[in-house]
Parts: sequence; structure tokens; C-alpha cells
Amino acid sequence: MEKFNPSTDSEKDHLPIYNIKAVSSMVDLLPVTLRAWERRYGLPSPHRGDQGYRLYSEYDLRILRWLKRQNDAGMSIGQAVKFLNELREDGKDPAEIELQESMAVETVTTTISLETLSEQFYKSLISFRDDTASDILRRAFSLYSVDQVLNQVVEPAMVQIGESWHKGEITIAVEHFATQFCIQHLMSMLSASAHPTREGIIFAACAPGEFHQIGLLNLVVMLRWRGWDVKYFGQDLSLERLLDTLNIIKPDLIMFSATRVENAVRLEQLPKIMENYPFDQPEIVVGGLAYHNEKVRASAPGLVIMDAPSKSVEKIEKIIYSKVARSR
Repeated sequence: MEKFNPSTDSEKDHLPIYNIKAVSSMVDLLPVTLRAWERRYGLPSPHRGDQGYRLYSEYDLRILRWLKRQNDAGMSIGQAVKFLNELREDGKDPAEIELQESMAVETVTTTISLETLSEQFYKSLISFRDDTASDILRRAFSLYSVDQVLNQVVEPAMVQIGESWHKGEITIAVEHFATQFCIQHLMSMLSASAHPTREGIIFAACAPGEFHQIGLLNLVVMLRWRGWDVKYFGQDLSLERLLDTLNIIKPDLIMFSATRVENAVRLEQLPKIMENYPFDQPEIVVGGLAYHNEKVRASAPGLVIMDAPSKSVEKIEKIIYSKVARSR
């Protein structure tokens, strides 16, 4: 089977990153419906991963949303497909037009909209209104991609909550409530992700003594929804007998997160531990607030990634693509 190897920005719109379970949630169509439309009408035409799993692109999502809107308006799916083909023949592909129109809108408009959702999310959390917070997330996911919602709605709101707590503007109970709310939703998204469709295994955990996991969880969820096989080990993972676990799962990439310097320092023993690893050495990636410290960064046991989660995902994908390619 031909391998998909993204290399330019122009390919991103057709990059196959979403599995069928993720698409079903984002476009509000059952997987059985998606398969039926593909079987009967050839729409959309998702890429097939190494194991035959469907992988959909942003372009596919727009086509599905357009077809669903026509169907909801009273047009049969057969009529909607016929109409779509006629538009395409006239050079008026609605998915392409929608992309062009969205790109024509000033970036600040989108930013304000995402900022507004994040501010609403923040206010609902500090008021203990979990139902409202859930509604805001549902609305956000209906308008934007998983990456955008996690990066520009959830992450900024949690940063604001942390800053508000440090300033004494909110109580520790508020901070705990907001943190647990986000963890529960992220873990729910993690469990809702479908079977991995990409080649390569990623090991992810918080450093020993590290209990701040939302940043890493955001990254893990994005990777899982893109079809990567990420084994998530959560908070405060001891390095004692780490090799026992690695020997079983044989990861291609190891990822650790640390927000406190003392926790990052504990990771400096990783290279020594890995000397006794009997298989092909995995790539090691570390990140988190602790690595803003220049001395800690200089002593890091692997590549330091301190970018926003969206850019971190792209870097990690390139690393593991390269690692898997070399191992073939």
C-alpha cells in the first residue's frame, strides 16, 4: 500500500489524520452511515492506513458537513451527491469554496471567536457551572477542529485559571474543580479514540513527582485522534523498573513532561537507564515549563519541545515518521 508522506503546507488540507470514530463525533453522523455513503456513492473517499483503517482529511470533513446540511434540508443523500457532482463539474466544489471563504476572513475574526469561547469556558469553570462548560466545549468542537479547541479554548482557560489562583483571585477549590473537569473530558476523548491506524508506538508520561498533566494530556489526545498509538501512563511515573515496561511495548518514541525543575532533573538519569535497553533505541522527547530553565534544558535527556501543542504534534509526527522509516 502506498505510504502517505506529507511534505508541504499545500497538502495539509488533504492530510489523512482523523479516524472514523473521530469523524463520526465531529460531523454528527454514525459510522455505519459514513460507510454506507462511501460504499454507495464513493463519498467521501478516505485514505486507508496500513491496516486498512479509514483516515479522513479536513477536506473530507467539509464534504461530509455539506452533504449532511443538504440532507437535513430535505434533499435525499442520492440527490445531494448528484448536486455535488454537478457543482464539481462546473468548478464550484463547495468544500473548496468554503475553505477559500474561510481563508478570506481576517485571522483576527477567528481568533476573537476562539478567544470568546475560551473566556466563556473560563467563566463557567470558576462558577462551578459544569453543564455550561460542557455545552461550550460541544459548541467549540462543532465549529473547530480538535486541535484548535484544545489549543485555543481549553489550554488558555486553564492557564488563566492557574494565574488567577496564584494571584489569589480564585480559591484552590476552584482550581481543583476546573482541573478535574478538564481531565475527565480529556480522558473521555482518549477512551473514545478508535483503534490506532498509524505505524509506530509512543510512550507518554509525566516525570517522577510531576502531577500537572493537562498539557501532556492535550498533546496525547491530539495524537490519539490523529490515529497514533500512544500509551499514556499519567502522573508521577517512577523510573524504577521502567525498562520492564519498555521491553514489553517497544516504543519508537518516549515522551516525558515536567513543569517543576526538580521533576525535570529526575529525568536526567534516562540515558543511563536506556543503556540497558536491548532493542532499537527509541527517540526521547521532553517538554513542559521546567525546560524554560536554561540549565535544565542543557541537561535534558532528549530533544526539548516547548512549542504550543499544535506545533509539538507536528514535530513529534516528523520525528516518528523518520524513526519508523529508518527501521524498515
